[in-house]
Amino acid sequence: MLERELGGHDPRLHDDVDDLAGIYLGAAGTRLFVCLVEGPDGPDGPDLAGTASVRAGGPKPQFVPSWLTRRYEGRRVGQICRVWVDPGHRRLGVGRMLAVEAARWALGEGYDPVCLHTNASVPGALAFWTSFPGATLIHDARPDPWSTVHFEIDPAVLGA
Repeated sequence: MLERELGGHDPRLHDDVDDLAGIYLGAAGTRLFVCLVEGPDGPDGPDLAGTASVRAGGPKPQFVPSWLTRRYEGRRVGQICRVWVDPGHRRLGVGRMLAVEAARWALGEGYDPVCLHTNASVPGALAFWTSFPGATLIHDARPDPWSTVHFEIDPAVLGA
């Protein structure tokens, strides 16, 4: 996914991908959601259809304007990350299901606010988040190098 749609691995941005177990499994305030799809019996088992995750904290301060960093100071922020769906499983509701579960889990954990960012240059990414229940656009950073658009999730709209 990193190679195909985001131009490759950047350790400054994708450090969690290098250590999924260490970052998401068993760490307080984090969660990794995985959607597996059963298929024909094969040597590799079920297909990985998609992922989503939640981690504590807002966007990395070195990559956002100072006013956005200040917006999250002193708050218990949860960030939805790594909502990725395999191309063969797109347009089937996998991404929506994973993102809703991630947002509801974060809100249930007491995160306030729940935020996320997306790379608007990835086909379908911006449309996905602008149509997501309760997603409010906070900052459009384009033309930054990553075509970043930031959102927050309104828990009243999501129905958490």
